[in-house]
Amino acid sequence: MTIPNLASRPFMNTRPVWWLTAVASALAVFLLAVDVHLYYSGSRKLDELLAQRDRLVTRQSELDRRVRRDVASLSKVPWKALNARVSRLNGILGGHAFSWLKLLDDLGRVLPRQVRLYQVSPSVTKEGFQLGLRGTAKTRAAMIQMLENMIADPHFFNPLPRSESTPEASKSAGYEFMLRVGYRSREATQ
Repeated sequence: MTIPNLASRPFMNTRPVWWLTAVASALAVFLLAVDVHLYYSGSRKLDELLAQRDRLVTRQSELDRRVRRDVASLSKVPWKALNARVSRLNGILGGHAFSWLKLLDDLGRVLPRQVRLYQVSPSVTKEGFQLGLRGTAKTRAAMIQMLENMIADPHFFNPLPRSESTPEASKSAGYEFMLRVGYRSREATQ
């Protein structure tokens, strides 16, 4: 039996290196397992997201086709004629909402005693009602007083005389006049 010469090969402590190698190897195996798990779970989530994206793209193309079809059908609608019909209908509805009692009450408040109306013709406009008034005033001052009263009253706006004739030019004993005035109902002024 030979006795090893310990002096030719000194004793080296290699245990810490082996421990470090073993821990690093275990850590590498653990991290590799985590990486594989994350890869498969991520690819499964990616597959779900891709399937959802495909469903959404299909839904978008379907909605896009429906919108194009609806736009094409809307382009066939005669909008100008429809707007004219709606305007006429609004005029009819506005005429039905017209209250003659309130109008006559408001007119009675602004007319002086020397003014007599014999024609009142309302029409519906975008601003409200337009009244065509024909009447006779005993004096020119009474006619001017009526215009001033209409200007001061919140229910009437823009009184515009259309014609006026003196007693000498008319067959009556007073000043005959025609005027147009805007009228707002009581609900519109409150």
